[in-house]
Order: sequence, then structure tokens, then C-alpha cells
Amino acid sequence: MNENKLSNSQTLVLETLKNENALGYEEIAEITGLSYDGVRGRVSELKKMGYEIGKIKDGKNTFVSYKENKTKLINNKEHSYRRPLEMKDALIRKSNAVEDFYGITDFLDKIKKNKCKKEKKLKLSAPSEDNKYGVFLLSDLHFGEIIYDYNTGDKVVYNSEIAKTRVKILTQSILEKLKKYKINHLIITGIGDIVDGDSIYRNHLFGVDKSAIAQTKDATEALSNMLRTFANKGITVEMYNVRGNHGITNYKNLEEDNWDNVVYDMLSIIFESNENVSIFNFKGNEGKISVGNKNIVLYHGEKMSSQIKTSSGLREFRGICGKHKLSDGDMVVIGHLHEFGIETDQGKILIRNGSISDTSEYAYRLNLYSEPMQVLMILDETSNYPTILPVNVK
Repeated sequence: MNENKLSNSQTLVLETLKNENALGYEEIAEITGLSYDGVRGRVSELKKMGYEIGKIKDGKNTFVSYKENKTKLINNKEHSYRRPLEMKDALIRKSNAVEDFYGITDFLDKIKKNKCKKEKKLKLSAPSEDNKYGVFLLSDLHFGEIIYDYNTGDKVVYNSEIAKTRVKILTQSILEKLKKYKINHLIITGIGDIVDGDSIYRNHLFGVDKSAIAQTKDATEALSNMLRTFANKGITVEMYNVRGNHGITNYKNLEEDNWDNVVYDMLSIIFESNENVSIFNFKGNEGKISVGNKNIVLYHGEKMSSQIKTSSGLREFRGICGKHKLSDGDMVVIGHLHEFGIETDQGKILIRNGSISDTSEYAYRLNLYSEPMQVLMILDETSNYPTILPVNVK
């Protein structure tokens, strides 16, 4: 085969399949800019030319893959997880992931039913002596995602072990800033995508370094260590959580069927008897809390466009503000896009949190880039606007 003889559209399709492993025709069309029929035609031509294009049907959908660059094994000290070599393997793993999810949630439900204690009530937010509050935005940790260096394609720049290290760095950085501002009570907002999951899209398993259960274990361990460190330093913690969109166990994206919720429930059980840590889980992707004289809406943000000044983004933002009856100085905090940013509209504030992961190949293809970071806010009851402190973790 001689790739120099390929047309531009044939090359585009082939390169897309090299990078993505397995995709549907519509997804390839969206990435390449070709039409649906154009993609089907180019795939057929490539197959006739001798390229090993694999096809598999899932219901009415057809997925195609190029067999090159699909034999890497991802090894971990605690867990060896082979990436699926064919799309049928991914579909089997998807089914197993759903069974795993319900096995875990049934286990958690059983533990909760056997508890004799009444559910611990959340403490009221207690400001520091000068009426300041610390609010830590925590989202898009993506435990389990594996990202390779965009330029070389072989060096791992993000995986579960790197995520654990960055959570430790993040913990120490937050402690230093709380000490600087003399704050001893911290509100943490978990805004979702704590784990990467393994079934958000059809070929997701090609981009993770371990199963969803192993991801959940790692995330729970890392976050419990973070919360315990805060508590041991004399800081009381309230943690409020909403789910993301990456931990779903099916394509219907039901409110509670999410690995993030498993992590949050695990943390609730771990800290149930700890008087310095209180945890509340909204289960869905949206919730509202009050901190001092401000209301803050937690929203993962998967339906929010990249700017609220666009017509669709503005409609979404104003809809959230109206639904939750937000006033001047109130805030909506979101994640999802992995891109830090602040916008305002009619006196309300939107704050976008970043991610601790490196920029993925998918983001690079969309010309998106961001440094690994999270956000700490200092709220002062005497001011309408918070102090924003980006915290880098790399």
C-alpha cells in the first residue's frame, strides 16, 4: 500500500481512525468535516485498497476501526488492565461495567440500611473571624484516563498514578492559601467527572488505564486522604457534590447511574463519624448551596456552551439563574470544559473550573489547551465579588 496515492479525504478518514481506534460514521463526519455518505464511501474505498478496516454493528449503528496502533498494553502496579483490541470487546466491557455499577450501589444501599445512627446533619457554614469563606472548586479529575504526549504519541503524561500525585500537590497548595487568608473552614464543591468511567462513548475503553471500579477505588482513596489532611490540620470541611457526565453506566445518562455518585457515597460512609467533615450528595448534575450571604449553584456544565455571551450559552445561564432565583453577586460554578474562566451577566457570576489532567488529543484537535489547575475562591460578605485563586498542580 502506498499512502501517497490516497486522496485528501481518504487520508483524513484514515488518520482519524488511527487516532481514535473505533468510531461511528457520524462521529467521523463530525471530526473530518466530510458528509456521512462521503465517510462511508471513503471507508469502503480504503477497505478495497487493502487497509485493514474493521467493522462491527451495535444495533442500528456501525463502528469502524483501523487495526494499526491498537496493541498497547497499559500496566499498573496494582492493576493490569488490557485495552480492548476490538470494538466487540468494548461492548462486552460496557455490559460488565453496568453490572459492576449495580453491584457496588446495591452494596452501598445495604450498608446504609444497616446503619443504626441517624444521618448526620450538615453544619452551617462558619466564616473566619473576618467573615471570609473558602470555597474550593473540585472537578474533572478524570481518574483512569490515560493521555499520551501529543507530539510524540508514546509518553504517558496523565494516568491514575499521576492523578494521585496531583491531588496531593493540590491539597498542600490549598492548605497554604487557607493559612495565608486565615481561614479554618472550607466548603468544597464536587462538580463531577471525578472518574473517567468506561462507557460514556462507544470506544471509551481505548482511552482508560483501568476499569471503572479501579478508578472509583483510586479516586475515593485520593479524596479521602485530602479530606483527612484538611481535618488533621484543624480545618472543618463541608463537601457538596453533583455528578459529571463521564461516569455514566449507560447512554441514557440517568440521574443516579454514575460512578461519581459511588465515589461520593463512599466518602459519606468513610466520614460519617468524623465531626470535622460533612458530606452532602445531590445525586444529579445540579444543586444549590448558601455560603454566607451568597447563593452558589453547582452544575457540571455539559450542556453549557463555551461562552455565555453566545445566544445558546446566555439562554442556558439565565435559565439556571432564574430557576434558582439568583441575585446580584450570586454564582454558578461549572466544570466540564477543563478551561478556567470567569464571566458575568446581569450581576451574576459564572466561574469555570479547570481540570488536573493534561490536554487530551481530542482537545488539541479542537484547538483547546489548558494547564492542569483547580480554583479556590475567597468569599467576603462585604463584597459582591469573590477573590479567585487559580491553583496549578503541575
